[in-house]
This record gives sequence, structure tokens and C-alpha cells, in this order.
Amino acid sequence: MKTIEKYIFKEFLKVFVFSILVFVIIFLSIEALERIDTIIEKSISVKVLGLFLGMKLPVFLFQFLPFSVLVATIISIGIMLKRKEILAMKISGISDHRIFLPYLVVAIFFSFFSFIGSEFVSPTLKERSEILWDTKVKGLKKKASFEAERVWLRENGLIFNAKMVREKEIQGLTVLFIEDPWRIYKRIDAERALWKEGTWELKGVKILQFEPSGITISKLTLMNLKLPVTLEDFTQGMKEPEEMRFKELYSYVREIIEEGLEGKDYLIAFYLRFSYPLSPLVLVMIGVPLSLLLGKRREGGMPQSIALSAFVGGLYYITLTLSLTLGKGGILYPWLSAWGPTILFGTMGFYLLESIKH
Repeated sequence: MKTIEKYIFKEFLKVFVFSILVFVIIFLSIEALERIDTIIEKSISVKVLGLFLGMKLPVFLFQFLPFSVLVATIISIGIMLKRKEILAMKISGISDHRIFLPYLVVAIFFSFFSFIGSEFVSPTLKERSEILWDTKVKGLKKKASFEAERVWLRENGLIFNAKMVREKEIQGLTVLFIEDPWRIYKRIDAERALWKEGTWELKGVKILQFEPSGITISKLTLMNLKLPVTLEDFTQGMKEPEEMRFKELYSYVREIIEEGLEGKDYLIAFYLRFSYPLSPLVLVMIGVPLSLLLGKRREGGMPQSIALSAFVGGLYYITLTLSLTLGKGGILYPWLSAWGPTILFGTMGFYLLESIKH
């Protein structure tokens, strides 16, 4: 590695470490403000709180890693522009593309690092942190389990099987009525189950009664049923897409698609597992040429660099949020919802790269 590349790496890393520390402070402040009432009410010990924050922090940092890379890229270039170091490099015959190369290497590394983190670190830590908060802080008992792409729950001689748990309803609910010694005497299948004021409202119901003389089958359009479980009992066992590793998420997405259930959220999360790790690369492809082009027109420096990084990062975040919202609303295809911002900003990056000198 040549001296100039080493110097650019060094300047980038100094700002990157600082930006990470800033994001850590932001994370701790947000978590403290959002959970302060529960912390005071439950008198949470420092050990439990520290363990919870320790699990949540890496997940948060992986989410904001692309923006840390963007901030470090633009600010480090802005500082070098202010010191006239970029000008000195160009006078010495160093092209803009050679200045871009170290940032490209860094972006590729962090994109790979982001994918590894989202696959092997974030899912486990996010799941464990939520379990810790529910059991140790809120005092809830974890009853349900997420196995074989479904939520399973056993309570008072009943076994419940839910294919998908959403905010206000369950899609694909099965209730098995059991008597000793482990004999199923009735089964209820419902296409949808809504939790309403302590009662389950079942829609698209099929009832199977197992009797010595045979099986009796009956169907109902609507049925209200009192069960010893609430919607919260199921949600405690349901994994969010961010809590699943790729293999588990893939199996679950395939399962719900085959059964004709609405799984847009999980399908979008599946595609996002591949597109989002490319964010550092995409943002660097925009940040470097944009910083160099603006540096030709005016003096560089910290204020301009901070404003530019905030603008680019904010624009990307708004575009990503809007795209995901449109996808979950059924307006965009799931794959386009997840990949759209990456494709759009990647195209912009290629265009800007062609605008700088070779």
C-alpha cells in the first residue's frame, strides 16, 4: 500500500471512530428517554440494564454503520480539502479516482462486515435482548415458541399453532383440544383470529370433532371463542424478521407463500437482508465524488461536510423508509421495495463517479 492510500485510510479511520462514538451516545440517549418510565417503575438494576444495552448496542450500530461510513468519508475529505491536501495530491498527479480507491476498499469491507453482522450477530442479540426485557424487566413469562416456521403455545390442556402473528390478528390459527392420555378430541382451524376485548373472533372456521364413531366436520363463517391465551402470549413467541437468520427467514417466507398468507413484511425483510449491507458501498459512491465536486467550487471544511453528509444520509434514509412503507402497503413489489433505494442511489453514484477526473 502506497503512502497516499495509507494517509487517506488514517484520516478516514479517525473520523469513523469519532462518528461511531457519537452514534453510541445518540443510541444511549434514545434508549434512556424511551424506557425511563419503565426503568424507574421497575427499579431495574444496573447489571440488567447494562446487559440489555450491551445486547442492543451492536444491533443499533450495524443498522447505522452505513451512515457512519458516509459521515467519515465526507468529513475526512472535507478536512483534507480545507488543508489543501487534496489540491496538493492533484498537483502531484494523483487523480480523483485514485483518491476514491481507498474509500472504495473501505466501503466493500464494511458492506461485507454489515452482511456478516446482520446474519450472525444481530438476530441473536436482538432476540435475546427482547426476551431479557420481557422476562427480567416487565416480568412476563415466555409461553410460546417459534419452531418449524410457526408459533406453538400450550396452555390448560390446549395446544395452539399460529402460522403468522400480526399486530392485531393471527393468520392461520389451529387449536387442539386434548384430554388424557394425550388424545385429541377436537380441533378448530381458523383462517383469521382477531383479539377483541378478551374474546377471540374467529373467521373462516373449520371444526373437527373426533369421536369413537368417526370424525364430524362443521364449518362456520364467524365464531367467538373464549380461550386461556391472549394475543400478547403469541407475540412473545413470534420472531421479528430481524431476529431470524437467513435460513430461518427463507424457510418461513417460503412456508407462508405456499400457504397463501400475507407475508409482505417478511418477504421485504428477506430481500432487505441482501440489499441493505450494500448501503456503505452505495453511499460512498455518492459521497466521495460529491465532496470532490463541491470542493472545487468553494472552500471545504467541517460545516459544509457535516451538512453534506446529513443531506445525503437523510435523503437515503427517507427514500428507504418511503420505499419500505410502499412495499408493506402493497403499492410496490417486495423486491423493488427492498432493492429500489440501492438501485437508485447506486445509479446516482455511478453517474457522479463519471463526473470526476480519472
